Amino acid sequence: MRLRLWICVTLLCAVTGTAQATPITFTLTSSLLTAVPGSTVTFSGSVTETGGTVTFLNGDNFTSALPVDDSPFFTNFPLSLAAFQTFSAPMFRVTVPLLTAPGLYSGGFTILGGSTPSALTTLASQPFAVSVTPVATAVPEPASLLLLSSGGAALLARRRRRDGV
Repeated sequence: MRLRLWICVTLLCAVTGTAQATPITFTLTSSLLTAVPGSTVTFSGSVTETGGTVTFLNGDNFTSALPVDDSPFFTNFPLSLAAFQTFSAPMFRVTVPLLTAPGLYSGGFTILGGSTPSALTTLASQPFAVSVTPVATAVPEPASLLLLSSGGAALLARRRRRDGV
C-alpha cells in the first residue's frame, strides 16, 4: 500500500514538473493601428525566450471580429528560440472589409508552443485593436465646378454656332 502511494506521489510530481510552460515574453510594436474600410494593416512584434532553454513556437490562436491572416507568423518566425534569444518580425495581418462600419475592433493573438516540437501550451498573449475610420470622400471646390461648367457651356455654344452657319 505504501509502495503504491509512493508511486502515485512520484508520478504526480513528475507530471506537474513537466507541465510547466516555457517562459517567453511577447510584445507588439503597436497594439493599436488605424485603417479605412477595404484596407489591410500588419501587426509586428517581438518574442524573447526568458527561461534559459529552447522554446518551440508551434502555433498560434487569435480572436477578432475582423479577418486575421496569421501566415506572417508562420513564414517569418523561427520554429524555435534558443535560450534568451529575441526575434522580431511581422506577425499577422488584419483585413478591414469594404463595408465595415467605423469603430474600434479589438482582438487577441496567442502564441502556442513549449519545450517539445509538438507542445501546444499557451506561451504568451497580447491584445490588439484596429480603429476603423470612415473613408474621406472628395468634394469638388466651387471654383472647379464653375470652371468645368463654363468650359462645357463654351463648347456647347461653339457647336451651335458651327451647326447654324
